[in-house]
Amino acid sequence: MAFIPCPQCMQAELRFLWSTQKCENVLHFAASAGVSTSLMQTLGNNLIGWWNTNFKAISSSIYQLNEVYLTDLTSETGSTVSVVTGLPSPGTDVAESMPFNVSLCFSFRTANRGRTSRGRNYVGGLTEGKVNGNGVASTYTTPALTAYQSLIGAGTFTPGTSWVVLSRFLHGQPRPQGITQPITAVVLVDAIVDSQRRRLPGRGK
Repeated sequence: MAFIPCPQCMQAELRFLWSTQKCENVLHFAASAGVSTSLMQTLGNNLIGWWNTNFKAISSSIYQLNEVYLTDLTSETGSTVSVVTGLPSPGTDVAESMPFNVSLCFSFRTANRGRTSRGRNYVGGLTEGKVNGNGVASTYTTPALTAYQSLIGAGTFTPGTSWVVLSRFLHGQPRPQGITQPITAVVLVDAIVDSQRRRLPGRGK
């Protein structure tokens, strides 16, 4: 598939190791004055701090952040930056880990409607102490939701950036270039566990 340029947009991949299984969550940020390697480095360090502050204590001790990998999506030859300061950083919840497919879905909303105006993350690293039957306890959902909400707003998380939803396709067809829309709200539709089957050993990376 041909590359679709996304001007002034950075992709941030938070790469984790859950025991022996690789998994990741992806976020996108628009750069108001253009993307630079120094801005990507700053954003990467801030995301490591964000995870350490908000998710480390509620994540399984066998779930660790290994790398934040940033890509300038402005062109096919855009720069990349790998940020590993202080990593790996494992969670500190020593309760028994849930199976690696178990996750919790957070929905990212913009001022517009439709699939091209929304995003999501399936967050892993849950433990038995945070799950009761099919539901995730508020001791996990509340700090996790607050963490995502702290990313909202131009310049709020990292000066010169805003957290966005990136859309490369419209009605199934590639756009000439990707468009970004600022995220205005984060929603936990429900606290019922979700599943990412590719995170099961032998199915994903």
